[in-house]
Amino acid sequence: MPDAPLPAASMSQNGTSVDLTWVWREVRKRVFINLPFSMGVAEALETVVPITLEGDHFVVGLPSAQYPMAANLNTSAVKNTVENILRQAAGRPIKFEVIEGTTVEDWQHVLDRHTKAQEAVIAMATKRGEEHHFEDVLNQIVAEIRHRVSQVHERMLPQVRARLMLDMVPSLADAEDMLFQDAETRESKRAMSRAIDRIASFLEVPPLTLALEIERHRRDQNRREQKANAAKTP
Repeated sequence: MPDAPLPAASMSQNGTSVDLTWVWREVRKRVFINLPFSMGVAEALETVVPITLEGDHFVVGLPSAQYPMAANLNTSAVKNTVENILRQAAGRPIKFEVIEGTTVEDWQHVLDRHTKAQEAVIAMATKRGEEHHFEDVLNQIVAEIRHRVSQVHERMLPQVRARLMLDMVPSLADAEDMLFQDAETRESKRAMSRAIDRIASFLEVPPLTLALEIERHRRDQNRREQKANAAKTP
């Protein structure tokens, strides 16, 4: 038996002046034209409450006690069938949503949760992007230092390695301040620690020694800046 589509005028383009109860009653009549009959699906179709047609979302809901019935409507076969019927009625793709709750306020709570979840995902992605940026910059610094060390003659002599280390310390301190001044997180510290470990291995010095010299340089810089600022104060 061919599927008799809903009249296209039954769902307006902007979702206004739509009798959702009538639309949903007509949808229920058509679901089993193309699907085998299922008592569980039929009961769920009968129990849900049409809530709103918002943009391209046709939202229905179930009370909390009956919400497990939503599983019958969220199968791909049922969901696709309902969305095909709604698309024929609206003349455009419509997404079928089943939520827990039966009011517009319940739907708004769902939207709010989705928005917060999206914001959290974006924040996590941004954080990961920043961490990857830190790693990329540090990898470049490490590669340049490795090349520089490899070009030095007699680099195995301790005094030569000491001069190399002290020459590199200001640049490493500046790089750390530039990269991590607004990101003092555990991951950023671990990224810098890994870079220090690699550079220390090139110089054949303990990582703690290199880290100590970087910290000593930073404190000396801070003391000099404080003195300079104090001298400017009348």
